[in-house]
Amino acid sequence: MAPHPTPLTYLADGDPLTPKTPKTLPGNLGTSTDTLIGWSLTGALIACLLGFIAGCALIGVGHNTERPDMAARGKRSVLWSLVAAAGIGAVFGLVKAFFNLGQ
Repeated sequence: MAPHPTPLTYLADGDPLTPKTPKTLPGNLGTSTDTLIGWSLTGALIACLLGFIAGCALIGVGHNTERPDMAARGKRSVLWSLVAAAGIGAVFGLVKAFFNLGQ
């Protein structure tokens, strides 16, 4: 008797605990390009996270020391870190779209 599928199985499109093969860039782009893009995306996301943490710290220090300009800088830093992280998340879709457009 097969196990009864749970809502998580439907949501995850299969068993979420089974490893799946990673998706690579299409066409002749090799593993070195995938590695380069992967490391650069990881570094950029780490920089966004550090900017987010620094912005939150600026907000806290600015509010506690009654410096509204410092708190405003922190809010801008948090906002731009989130915008940059969203842009980085869209990179693979853009690369694939432009690659398919060129073929």
